[in-house]
Amino acid sequence: MEEKPIKIALASEEDRYQSVFKSLDLLFEDISPQIYRLDPKEDYILVKPNCIDTHKKAAVTDLEALRAVLDFIQPLWTGRVIVAEGSGCGNTMEAFKNFHYLTLKNDFPKLEFLDLNFSNSIFIDIFDRNLKPLSIKISDTVAEAPLRISVGPPKTHDSTIVTLSIKNMAVGSMLKDDKAKIHQGPKAINRSIVAINQYTKPHLSVIDGWIAMEGDGPVDGQSIETHFAVSSCNALAADTFTTERMGFNPLQVGYLNLLGAAKIRKRFQVLGRKAKDFTFRFKPHQTYLNQIEWE
Repeated sequence: MEEKPIKIALASEEDRYQSVFKSLDLLFEDISPQIYRLDPKEDYILVKPNCIDTHKKAAVTDLEALRAVLDFIQPLWTGRVIVAEGSGCGNTMEAFKNFHYLTLKNDFPKLEFLDLNFSNSIFIDIFDRNLKPLSIKISDTVAEAPLRISVGPPKTHDSTIVTLSIKNMAVGSMLKDDKAKIHQGPKAINRSIVAINQYTKPHLSVIDGWIAMEGDGPVDGQSIETHFAVSSCNALAADTFTTERMGFNPLQVGYLNLLGAAKIRKRFQVLGRKAKDFTFRFKPHQTYLNQIEWE
């Protein structure tokens, strides 16, 4: 039996906000049932931006991308929405303040903000440098979320070639004291992301490529204007497709390969703009050749 196609929305409108919103609107028939199945009295939607740094705007999720996601959700959902992050550098709530996320309360009065670095937690195993089990704590708010939405920019990375929706949710869910444990070399980190993803896989991936980052990401790279947005209810598809837009081979990205990127690439159904019109050649991180030795 032929497998069903996987929808990926690719949008490019007049500005960032409109591009992100359009990418979601193209998937309305797929996203709305996920929201309607939730109980507004019991459930919550978790929205996870990428705030790895407290001051470098180019490295984090833009306010307007976040606003577009919340505007899309609002007519469909009356329950709790939690914007949650565990910043890798500095204080999460300081990042929320510096990037003006807290101003969203003006338009979304019931919006909640959570620092995942100090969340209640569960223990799971990842991998050490010798591929032996290594125990870490991840946020139970992420692991138990009925609907997880990742919102962030496409960036090159110093350990995994690219960082997109799967890695954003997985590493952000780790409590602060354990974040350093994931850096055990290319063989371990890619397998560790796969292990965490079992608990944190985004139900909806939103990749804001209005401005991306190349070179020495995920913090110190250079901005590159690419003017697109990608959304999908399949996180692996969204990340694999966007990796291709960045000019990288997703099969060289360890965690994407291990999760099945080779098989899933054959099932893409791209809605909106044409993929060939948004194909770039991002400058990789200077440690790229070491990173591809993950096998």
